[in-house]
Amino acid sequence: CVGDSITIGSRSYLGYPEYCGNKLSIETNKIWNVYNHAVAGYTTIDLARSIDQNLSNIKACKPEIATILIGTNDLKRNTSLDTFKIVYEQVITKVRLIVGNNNIVLIEIPKLMEGVMLPYRLEMNLLVDQYNNIINSIAKQRNLLVCKLKTQPEYFYDGVHLNDEGSKIIGDQIAEYILKLRRN
Repeated sequence: CVGDSITIGSRSYLGYPEYCGNKLSIETNKIWNVYNHAVAGYTTIDLARSIDQNLSNIKACKPEIATILIGTNDLKRNTSLDTFKIVYEQVITKVRLIVGNNNIVLIEIPKLMEGVMLPYRLEMNLLVDQYNNIINSIAKQRNLLVCKLKTQPEYFYDGVHLNDEGSKIIGDQIAEYILKLRRN
């Protein structure tokens, strides 16, 4: 799993990747090792550069599937749509080098919720929608999967970061999404 503070679980003990891996282990009766490559504050370009620096270490884990959830910090920087698209495509290309296939699940950026704190503002959800449109467009072009999360304000610590309950619920949603793909 690659991403930013939402992925690493900055406001919760575990991030959603650990909960997702646990549910997948229970449901498939196999151990799912989770590699959570995320850093709080990362923008999409920060993630792309970090993957470059850690490519061989991440690849050594031999992941069979990857998830990407990035873009919330691009809101603060007001990253242009064109720049976001270019860099997001680079993140996908680098993750594909790691996984070696198209088993990549792109996760839409969650909308900002009530109670969000500055520098975030609810009006930024317009940009969230535009970034998510780019993510869905890239997914269609590259034949990748997109998981749209179902969120509620009570899942968040501060309107941006998941709390413990939110991390578990989101991890379970992503696990269910992956399990559904395995059944089809």
